[in-house]
Amino acid sequence: MSENKLLLGKSSLHVIVVVLGDLGRSPRMQYHASSLLKEGHTVSLVGYTGEKLITELQDNTEDRLHVIRFSVPSPDIFKKVLPIYLIWRILSLCLYLLYALMVSVPNESIKSSTKRRVDCVLVQNPPAMPLLFVVHIYCILTSIIKGYRPAFIIDWHNLLYEQIMAPLANSHLCVTDAMKTFIQKEFGVSDRKIHVLHDCPPSMFKTQTSKENHRLLTKIHGKLCASCSKKSCPRSWYQHLDPSTQTLFTEKISNSTTNGADKYSPRLNRPALVTSSTSWTTDEDFGILLDALVRLDVRISELKSSLKVVVIVTGKGPQKGFYQKEISILKLKNIAIQTIWLEPADYPRLLACADLGVSLHTSTSGIDLPMKILDLFGCEVPVCAYNFPSLPELVKDDVNGRIFESASDLHEQLLILLSPLDTYPGCWPPHGFGDLARYSRKLLGRKRWDGNWKENALPAIQSVCR
Repeated sequence: MSENKLLLGKSSLHVIVVVLGDLGRSPRMQYHASSLLKEGHTVSLVGYTGEKLITELQDNTEDRLHVIRFSVPSPDIFKKVLPIYLIWRILSLCLYLLYALMVSVPNESIKSSTKRRVDCVLVQNPPAMPLLFVVHIYCILTSIIKGYRPAFIIDWHNLLYEQIMAPLANSHLCVTDAMKTFIQKEFGVSDRKIHVLHDCPPSMFKTQTSKENHRLLTKIHGKLCASCSKKSCPRSWYQHLDPSTQTLFTEKISNSTTNGADKYSPRLNRPALVTSSTSWTTDEDFGILLDALVRLDVRISELKSSLKVVVIVTGKGPQKGFYQKEISILKLKNIAIQTIWLEPADYPRLLACADLGVSLHTSTSGIDLPMKILDLFGCEVPVCAYNFPSLPELVKDDVNGRIFESASDLHEQLLILLSPLDTYPGCWPPHGFGDLARYSRKLLGRKRWDGNWKENALPAIQSVCR
């Protein structure tokens, strides 16, 4: 009998994991769900329709996972009058959430012997309006109707209006030590109820072999080159490549001295590969990166360097169209900027191919941390990150990356970090040259999500579930 089967029964919990957003774009809550399933618990994952879930959840065939996704209509007629729209939005969200919690979750068909009783509701915050209130009402209604009250746990990612709701939760998870201190002092929550669960990369974010890198870069080669002529990537960068054996960055070499076995390696005179993941919102000033890249392009030309840089930007969001137009009018000679959307399984593979990552996250509270940096660190890829108060909990300047505060800072850092690629054209791993190699060594052996979750989150959940 498997370990998970042994865990089912009396010690097995049913946890609702809920986020007021697209489940596919809520990685931390998906990781919670995956970890709970691995411990033998039942999970109802509730949130908006949208992007695909991570591979572990997509491929899960167990009866203990129930995914409830919905979308809330927003009639155009209401959008014309903001006060009416806001009232409609809040009321409709309340109704849809209550329906999902009170009807969809209990009515899910559970074929196995796992119990239907909901022991706990784990909520992502933000967004909090009106989620925290609705979950609190759900717990009260469950107590009245069914005679037991599910525990209410808030997983704090950032802070907005939550001072009123915070004391009503049974337990709290937060992403930084600074956030724990803030919740304790400002919201009056007992220290014993607050548990720090630092973001850690799950196992999918890891280093790859040359062959694995080549396979991914071959897959996306068409995306990177198809629109190059409309943007800033000179055709000369790829027109002489053999697409059957070469990408912009790697190549496959048939070696007769090894009985014809193929060898995979970085391509000589390849561009540097920089990645940046963004939600395309005002929380991340993408203009800083564009300004830095324009300055970098000028400096490369002035120095008559052979350095070429491809910047791959991933993500979706409201400002994407605006910045795509801004990118399309740039006259860059040495830098290409590509905005693409990847399948969930391909995103960690792309990060593993990168020389360097850039984080533009600016915290509204100053006491959260960006998950995108942890993803890069899981692949042992250093970062340049925009500075804010809690960032030193994660990024140590000139130790595992660089911290910048302006476009001028960033362009200088990029030039210094990427220029040695001219000296080490065939280096492996991709970021294994100059200061990047030194930073990458500091990222070895970092704690992973599963171990960190089992040590810090699981006890917090079990302690409030009866």
